[in-house]
Amino acid sequence: AQAILAETAAVKTAMEPNLAPVHWRIGAHSPAVQSCIRVPPKASPGSIRDETRETLASPSTVGSVGLLSLAAVKLLRPGRRSTRRRCVVRRASHVTAEVKEDAERYLMNNYGKRGLVMTRGEGHRLFDSDGKSYLDFTAGIAVNCIGHSDAGWSKVVAEQAGTLVHTSNLYLNVEQVALGKRLVEISFADKAFFCNSGTEANEAAIKFSRKFHSDAGKPRERLIAFENSFHGRTMGALALTWKEAYKKPFQPLMPSVDFLPFNVAEGLEAIDESTCAVIVEPMQGEGGVVPATLEFLTALRKRCDEVGALLIFDEVQCGLGRTGRLFGYELSGVTPDIMTLAKPLAGGLPIGAVLTLDKVADVITPGAHGSTFAGAPLVCAAANYTLGRVSDKAFLANVCAMGERLRDGLRELFKPHDFQVRGEGLLVGVVFDTAERCGAVQKAAQERGLLVLTAGAGNVLRIAPALTIGAAEVDEALKVLEGALADVEEATVAKAAAA
Repeated sequence: AQAILAETAAVKTAMEPNLAPVHWRIGAHSPAVQSCIRVPPKASPGSIRDETRETLASPSTVGSVGLLSLAAVKLLRPGRRSTRRRCVVRRASHVTAEVKEDAERYLMNNYGKRGLVMTRGEGHRLFDSDGKSYLDFTAGIAVNCIGHSDAGWSKVVAEQAGTLVHTSNLYLNVEQVALGKRLVEISFADKAFFCNSGTEANEAAIKFSRKFHSDAGKPRERLIAFENSFHGRTMGALALTWKEAYKKPFQPLMPSVDFLPFNVAEGLEAIDESTCAVIVEPMQGEGGVVPATLEFLTALRKRCDEVGALLIFDEVQCGLGRTGRLFGYELSGVTPDIMTLAKPLAGGLPIGAVLTLDKVADVITPGAHGSTFAGAPLVCAAANYTLGRVSDKAFLANVCAMGERLRDGLRELFKPHDFQVRGEGLLVGVVFDTAERCGAVQKAAQERGLLVLTAGAGNVLRIAPALTIGAAEVDEALKVLEGALADVEEATVAKAAAA
């Protein structure tokens, strides 16, 4: 990154006599800036024509994704405010079409056809390849907790990238140890283990639970999960996931998994002395944004203690500030034996973590589990910065305040339809009467420039913005949703009239 910036500065200096005064903001995917916009020194602010704009990257670079992505230069018109910035990157529709064609040809179709090609993010907004701006209330599915391209985060990542990126776990690195120490000190846990994703964290939790009982001389195989749960897509975590459509093509999965009703304290006697561990989300995300009740979690903890089963909290989505508390378990005060984390921990880079009590950690001996990439200096540096931001009391207070503002606005908006609004902090769900209507509102919102998600059976509008949003953005999102709902209702009336 430092080499790219140095080379860019040299290019700028060499061309300065031929350029009008501009402000530069540059990113690069390749080591060289391949072309530049040349503006006559006396050109008027409005005389830059579209046909003079050139791309700063080769065609092969356009579709690439990485820490250092599509090279871009933003130009401030002389004498105009920064709000009038013009992006000097070709965003012609044929570029979008080319990327989509290449995706269809070279990428697996597991995500289906994706209509938008995103090229950059800034704060709480994403920009597509045609230059359209979107207010992002998905945060990369609850990942980009401090928004896109946060200045402090970007600086930390760039500096670490220029210092040390990867060593494997044959050696200690400062950032990994610092992150483990911090996570332990601010949570219930005694020890931390790092991996690369949420599903990896849950796989590790399964292994740690099995070994806990094996080392005690009483191996246990049976695992308990809950209806509408989602724990990942790898074979072990998938076995603990409720939705049959996710699992059916990959049978047989890990055996000895039973599901119980979520948020039902009665019937927990099914958890017995044969049960190895129970895994639960303190707030289900994919399952429809459903918080666990205090009564349910308290009864679950009690039953696990009675029969010697370990209790695992999956906080991959609801943890690390999302609920307005640093960890989801703080909402109830019920603590687990094992907790898994992932999505927002590194602010956008892939990471997972498993936090455990000593009684679990003590059975994990050298060679019992491991990962080549886990806990690398680069991602841990990003996580240390992100955790420092998210764990701040004022930061969490903003999550609570904005979450309350958002839920209050949604309740008012959907009151005539009697749609339930639920959630905590900035993980919020609106329960529609049908999946079709929910999907239509999501699509209409996207067309109006707002990105939101769905969950449950497709009938829950899931809203999970960055945790740094402010009141103006919450109000803007509510206004867009109001318009989107009106669009859908108008289309429904028109369709009925035509029939």
